[in-house]
Amino acid sequence: MEAARQNAAARAEAEEAARRAAEAAAKATAEAEAAERARQAESYKAQGNALFKSGNFVDAVKAYSQALDIDDANSIFMGNDGRSVLFSNRSGAFASLANYEQALADAERCVALRPDWAKGHTRKASALHGLARFSPAIDAYNAALAVEPGNETLLSGRRQSSFALAVESD
Repeated sequence: MEAARQNAAARAEAEEAARRAAEAAAKATAEAEAAERARQAESYKAQGNALFKSGNFVDAVKAYSQALDIDDANSIFMGNDGRSVLFSNRSGAFASLANYEQALADAERCVALRPDWAKGHTRKASALHGLARFSPAIDAYNAALAVEPGNETLLSGRRQSSFALAVESD
């Protein structure tokens, strides 16, 4: 009787050890897959940056989109700051293609993820300016200036939108 109880206890202990080992292996596999996906997302981002710099905005949009697809809405790999950079970069590529509606959509996503980053507001202002929505563009520049007061580039952009608004009003 005692031997049977000891055998049952040993079996239960072995089963528990096997369960823990299986959980550890599954966790290690999931972490390795996540690391690979993060590497792929970073690779697409780097490709997008190189394509953007070379003026190939169509393929830059594709590369940034692939990075965003890999780093899905849960921000698993890159976090909100990384995703905001991808949306910002893709917004810039869309704006360079004069696709201001898409540029605005991505800029708004960027601002929603990272409202304390002036560049997101600047992307939004640029897209709005491209859409000839000068008053909201000025508001977006003001939001960027609230984050980075005195930034001459932002002040210049706001002046351009203000001038365009004044010309439009005449």
